[in-house]
Amino acid sequence: MIMALMGASIFVVHTISEVPAERINRFDKGKSIEISKSTIDSDVYINKKDLYDYWLFTDSELSFDEYIDLLLSTGKVSRYQKGFLTKDGIELPKVALNECEKSACYQRRLQFGEMPSVFWKGLIGIEDSRFLNHFGVDLKSIFRALATDIVELRLAQGGSTLTQQLVKNLFYSNEKSFRRKIKEMIVAIYIETKFSKEEILTSYFNEVFWGSFNGVRIKGLYSASLFYFGKRPNQIDPFEAAILIGLLKGPYYYNPLSQLDRLKQRSKVVFNKLVDMNLFSDSADKVWSDTDWKRWLTDLKNRSLGDRYKPLIYISREKDETGISSYEQYILVKSSISVLSTLKEKYKDEDIAIKVVMGNLKNNEFFSYYSKWERDKIKAISTERNSVGSALKPFYYTLMTYLGLKWTDEVESKEVTLKLNSGEWSPRESHKVDDEYVTVSRALQESLNRPLVRLANSYGFDKIEKLALDYIPSLQVPLAQYPSQLLGSIELSTYELFEVYKRILKRECDEVVSGKKSWEDTMLYILGDPSKTTIKRIVSKNLRDLNFFGKTGTSNNGYDNWFVFYDGWNLGVIWTGIDSNRSGDGLRLYGSTTSFKVFQQFLLTRGRRMGELNCEKSGDLIR
Repeated sequence: MIMALMGASIFVVHTISEVPAERINRFDKGKSIEISKSTIDSDVYINKKDLYDYWLFTDSELSFDEYIDLLLSTGKVSRYQKGFLTKDGIELPKVALNECEKSACYQRRLQFGEMPSVFWKGLIGIEDSRFLNHFGVDLKSIFRALATDIVELRLAQGGSTLTQQLVKNLFYSNEKSFRRKIKEMIVAIYIETKFSKEEILTSYFNEVFWGSFNGVRIKGLYSASLFYFGKRPNQIDPFEAAILIGLLKGPYYYNPLSQLDRLKQRSKVVFNKLVDMNLFSDSADKVWSDTDWKRWLTDLKNRSLGDRYKPLIYISREKDETGISSYEQYILVKSSISVLSTLKEKYKDEDIAIKVVMGNLKNNEFFSYYSKWERDKIKAISTERNSVGSALKPFYYTLMTYLGLKWTDEVESKEVTLKLNSGEWSPRESHKVDDEYVTVSRALQESLNRPLVRLANSYGFDKIEKLALDYIPSLQVPLAQYPSQLLGSIELSTYELFEVYKRILKRECDEVVSGKKSWEDTMLYILGDPSKTTIKRIVSKNLRDLNFFGKTGTSNNGYDNWFVFYDGWNLGVIWTGIDSNRSGDGLRLYGSTTSFKVFQQFLLTRGRRMGELNCEKSGDLIR
């Protein structure tokens, strides 16, 4: 007997010591991302849906309608089409951290006072009516469940209290066994001795799993309100609250996309019980009609199965400071997702992905994005290399300007042949060039191959190699034997290419500011007119007359597609391509039809005017 008691005591102590009970009272409310500010410029158009979706992710204490009414009343914005025109610059609320520790998951913890009482009162009434009186386990429910289990000779009912459900969600799996059930009860009793009922309810609503959509796990009340209804919890209507509470019984069993009839019946039962409990006023909305359900289901599919909320999983976490932290970055990710979805519709069997690095010339801060959230973003951005294609041509031309090359010089465009150790090599052009001679600036603007190789041969491969190695240590040498690297047959990671351009542009601008070089002699100026470059046939009419630096790159038969840009504020590199299974004949993709489209959509919807393309400003990463 004594030995049995000792064994039981050891089991209890060991069970309690295994669980990190401090997770019950975790709360980081108000922990928004530390950024200088996030603003919308004056005299720009912003889409209402974009602004609303961004606002849902922020730490604002105002409702969206209150925020817009404030802007309208102060004259900072006016309504226009499906959005607003700004009259003054608008400072936006800060983005709140995504508190979910797992990838492909969104969680935002709330304090007890921020949770409408209908949720916790309703949950108690539906799931655990004796919650306020029991000590973690409900003996009546256990005996009732035990009787059922004995009759059916299996664990048919659990008799779990809300505290036990919380313990299972936080510390255990869904395994059905008596041993796991005993552990769950022991820990539940222990939790009740350490935390108040209010703290347990708060943890429950912050940690409970509410299903998933489009691969994104929904964790906690805030996330559930957002995904299912596009609202914050304090905006949820009475019947919507009944739907959310009903879903807790089994998010997959009552999944509205596949089991709508089940959810309808469950929600009606929950709603009527909440009415009987006097949790709703007499003026509360009644049970939804079929029309209400149909309207909601359409909206739910658009919101949760489309691209609208995909940026959620890229919001910064404490362990990833390079995630979304501003409206501008949110729009960049949204633009990337939009272009990627279009490509995947066309190339359903291809493993297409997008990588982005964006920063400025002043400091080491940068924002990065990788469409494959399930993989290691830092590794993909910084160490996984892809062939850069023509994206490096401006870099090589600029190196030759340090050797005496002038952009106004003329160079032959006809065929050039080099005798290498491996044999003769003669680069081809992607399009016909009628003129026998072209200026160096035109050769770069049209991304011609032969003039670049001819110039490199003339100025000396060894001299170019010496300059290039300082920026690209992985350059294969001697360059004279591997000249195809000038045309892009060298692999760099997205971040490496970003760093190459950051350093060379900073050097260019330093020389302009110091008077050693004129603005007209920089690559920024030469490639600053989109009507003259490789994007001239695809650039939007809204951008055609603006100035921004941009260079496309395409390699490996369309498997690697690049766009390098500088818009007066940000320097960025965008890669779009095939991440794996490159066994086919290639794709009809180009930097201009993929990565540039991401940049163009971003530029048109970010709520920011184009910065001046000069060397007097190097921009801010975040405004």
